[in-house]
Amino acid sequence: MKSTLLVLFLFTARVGASQDLQDLKTQAQKAVSEKRFADALRLYRSACGASTADVDCDVWIAKLSAWTGDYSGAASSYSQALASDPKNVDAMVGKANVLMWQHSFEEALGLLTEARELAPSNVDVELAWSRYYHWQGDDKDASLYLDKCLAADGANQEARQLKESLVPDHSIELRIAYEGDTFPGTNLGAIEQIDVSYIDRKGNIGIDFAHLDLFGQAASRGGLHFSRKIDSAITIRMAGLVGGGSDIVAKLDLSTGISRSMGHGFVLGADYRYIAFQDLKVNAAIGSLEYYFEKPIWLVASYGENRVGNETTPAYLIRFNARVARPLTLNVGYAHGTEVFQLALPTDFGNFTRDSYIGGAAFAFTKKTRTEATYMFSRRSTGALENMFLLALVHRL
Repeated sequence: MKSTLLVLFLFTARVGASQDLQDLKTQAQKAVSEKRFADALRLYRSACGASTADVDCDVWIAKLSAWTGDYSGAASSYSQALASDPKNVDAMVGKANVLMWQHSFEEALGLLTEARELAPSNVDVELAWSRYYHWQGDDKDASLYLDKCLAADGANQEARQLKESLVPDHSIELRIAYEGDTFPGTNLGAIEQIDVSYIDRKGNIGIDFAHLDLFGQAASRGGLHFSRKIDSAITIRMAGLVGGGSDIVAKLDLSTGISRSMGHGFVLGADYRYIAFQDLKVNAAIGSLEYYFEKPIWLVASYGENRVGNETTPAYLIRFNARVARPLTLNVGYAHGTEVFQLALPTDFGNFTRDSYIGGAAFAFTKKTRTEATYMFSRRSTGALENMFLLALVHRL
């Protein structure tokens, strides 16, 4: 009799726990449907705590962590789900998406390949493959997978949004910019620029023209710029400007560089720049490092050595960028040393240095049109203060 009561008690407890677990999941799904993602995450965590090795809970915790900005937590939960169920396609795709945010494309490729073998017609797998190519600049292959995804699920909102962001086979981009520069004891400096670029899925080539009126000296310059993806990881770039030179305005400005994605969010770059003024020549070597966090935030740091005659002076820059909303990206930065990042002035070399504080924003009005604004405040080692602002309008035809 006692053993019968004990079995009945255990059975009732188990049924009650199972019912409680199901109630938590039902409440969590209701919160998801109402876009209360933080509440849904809390409920799924409670459900996961009430159940051991619940892969469904782990996957939902990972998804909701990503949707609420906790990408490290998302990666951890996806890994936990795969430890319990190594062939779980949802977990494979989810973890691959997180890895691609971190630019860890090689690791993501392994997961996506396995997911495609397990579920060759899965819409989420096709969408993830499209992202894999799109985030590496290969929109031609991205479009092929996206078409498969939309053929199976034409109402898929994520796929439709991704399709809107794909770069067409080719386009023309027009950029018009005005830069103002104030320096004590001089008139307002100005740089008027216009650039036209032909863009395809592997890179761009374009022409540049600028008229500069700085500190009482004026000149115009024109030139070309070029960049090209060699493969999914390596990009090369070159640029050149020539024109009427002076003590302030360079008569020749040449640069060449290369960058490589190293995985795990890191991109390394190296550039060489040659700048010739009327009576001064500058050789600059610049190394750069970019790091992409799990969400649309990235960090850029560079260090340069500028050689003028027999003297070499250092310069470094660090800039933090964040897309705070779909159309709006903000950045702040700090630079020290001689300035070779935008404009080289002879007074920056030798014993003169500057500390520069930078802030900027880019706002996309439409898919084809955006505006950019930058402000820089500089304090020179002589004590002089300088303000620079730049406004640009960019439109794709």
